[in-house]
Amino acid sequence: MGQDPDTPQTIPFKAYIVILLMGIGLFNNTFFGVAPAASAYTIAAALDGNDKRMWIVQAQGIPSIASGPIVSIIADVYGRKATIILLALLAAIASIICMTTNSMDVLLLGQVMNGIAGGISGLLYAIPSEVVPSRYRSIVQGFLSIISGGGAYAALLGMGAATSADTVNGWRWVWRTQLVCNGVLILGFAIFYNPPPRTKSDLTFWGRVKTLDWIGYFLLTSGLIPILMGFAWAADANYGWSDLHAYACVVAGTISFVLCLLYEWKGTSTGFLHHALFQNRNFPLLMFTMAVEGHMFYAVNNMYSGEVYGLWFTDVSAMKQSAALLPFFASVMVVTPLVAFYSTKFKQLKWPVVFGILAFLVATIGWATCTADSWIRALVFSGVAGLGFASILMLLVTLVQLSTPPLYIGVASALAISARTLGGTVGYGVSTVIYNNLYDSRMATKIAAAVAPLGFDMSNVGSLIGGILSHNTAAVPGLTPDILAAANAANREASEYAYARIWWATIPAVILALFGMTFIRDPSDRMDWVVDAPLEKIKHQVEAGKVAEDGGAKVVDVDEEK
Repeated sequence: MGQDPDTPQTIPFKAYIVILLMGIGLFNNTFFGVAPAASAYTIAAALDGNDKRMWIVQAQGIPSIASGPIVSIIADVYGRKATIILLALLAAIASIICMTTNSMDVLLLGQVMNGIAGGISGLLYAIPSEVVPSRYRSIVQGFLSIISGGGAYAALLGMGAATSADTVNGWRWVWRTQLVCNGVLILGFAIFYNPPPRTKSDLTFWGRVKTLDWIGYFLLTSGLIPILMGFAWAADANYGWSDLHAYACVVAGTISFVLCLLYEWKGTSTGFLHHALFQNRNFPLLMFTMAVEGHMFYAVNNMYSGEVYGLWFTDVSAMKQSAALLPFFASVMVVTPLVAFYSTKFKQLKWPVVFGILAFLVATIGWATCTADSWIRALVFSGVAGLGFASILMLLVTLVQLSTPPLYIGVASALAISARTLGGTVGYGVSTVIYNNLYDSRMATKIAAAVAPLGFDMSNVGSLIGGILSHNTAAVPGLTPDILAAANAANREASEYAYARIWWATIPAVILALFGMTFIRDPSDRMDWVVDAPLEKIKHQVEAGKVAEDGGAKVVDVDEEK
C-alpha cells in the first residue's frame, strides 16, 4: 500500500460516518432476518397464503447466500460505491413492493429481489474495516456486532408492538422499516463514501464483464440454491426428507457445488475463489469455523428458543418468554466491547475465539443435560453461550479479513458470511430432522403410558394427542385435570429427550471447530496502522509508487503480464 505500518494516523470524520452507515446496514440485515420470521404467521394469514408461509423467509435468505460472493468480487475489482447504492436501491424497490401488496406471490417476488440485494452483506462487514487502520478492526467489528444485535431487539419488540396495534396491516412495518434504512444507506453512501480507486485498468466495460468468473458463478448458484431449498423442504413438517423436493434438490445441488469447487481449484486460478485467498491455511480453516458458528447460532435461535417456548416457559406471558432469551443477548452486548478492547490492546485474535468456542461447548453440554424442570440451569447456560458468541463472530470476521490480501477482503467477508449461513441452514435442517424423528417416535407411547394407569379410555388417546398438539383439549372425552397434567408431562419428557439429542449431536462439530482453531496462525503482524482503502490521501508514504500513494492497486491484463 505504500504506507508506513508503524506511524499512527488519525481516523477521518468520513470514516466514522461510513462505519455508522454500515452499522445501519447490518442493523437492517438483522432486523430483516428476524422480523419476517417472527411475523410469518400474521403475514400468511393476511395474504391468505399459509401454504407458502415458509418461503416468506426462504425466498429472501436463499438468494442472498448465493449472490454474496458474486456481488463482493465484482465490488472488490470494480468499486464499492456503485454496488452498494444499486443494490440498496433494489432493496428499497422490493420494500415498496412488499409493504403495499395484497398478494402472497407478489410478496415472495419482492423477497427474491431483497435476497439478491442481500448480497451486499459481506461488504457491510468489509468496508468498515478497510477505512480505518488494521489495528482497529476488532473494535470496528465489535461495534458492528452491537448495532447488528440491536436489530434483533427492534425486530422482536418493534414488530410485536406493530402487530398488536394493527393486527391486519401491522406486519407491513417490516418493509417500511427496511425502506427507511435503505434510504439512509443510499443517501449517506452517495455523500460520504468517495475513496480513491482500488484498482486501475484500461479495460472497457465489456472487457471487464468478460473477465468475471461466469462459469464459477453459474456453478455456485446452481449448487447453493438447490441445496438450501432442499434443506428448507426437509425442515418443513409437510415434506420432510422422504419427499422428492428435499432429497432431489440436495443431491443435484451437491453435485453442482462439488463441480464448482473442482473448477475453482483446477479450472481457474483467478475465479471468485481466487487462489490468493489460499496462500496459507487460515482461510479454509476459518471458512469451516464460520460454518460451525452458523450452525451454533441457528441452534440458539431456533432450538433453544423452541425449548424456551415449548418446554420451560409454556404457561407464562409472551413478554416473559422473550425475557428468557435475554441472558444470551445481554452477555453478547456486555462482553463484546471488552473482547474488542482486549484483542486490540494485546493484538490477539485467535485465543479469544478459542475461549468463545470453549464457552459454547460448555453451554451445549449444559443444555444437553437439562430436563423439563431445569429452567434456571438453561438460563445460566444461555448466558455462558452469549459469553462465547461475543468473541466468536466478531473476531472470526476480523481473522478472515486480516488473513486475506487487501484486494479480496470483500469477497472473503462475503464467503465467510455465506459459509456461516450455509452451515446454519444445513445444521438447522439436520437438527429439525433429529427432533421430529425422536419426538414423533416417543410422544404417543409416553402419553399412552402416562394416562393408562389413571383410567383414561385408551380409544381416545388419538384425540388426546391431537388436542395437546393443537393446544385445545376441550373436546377430548373423559379428560380430567390429573389426566391432562400427566399427558402434558409425558409430552414434555418426549420433547426434552429429542432436544437433548440435538445438543449432543452439535458437540462434535463444536469440537472440530475448536481443534481447527488451534492450527490458525494469528495475523497479529497485520494489526498495524495501514489503511486498506483510505477515504483521504494518507500523509505518510514510503517509496512505493503513485498507485500505492493513491491507495489503489493496479490490475494488469494477461498480455501485459506476459
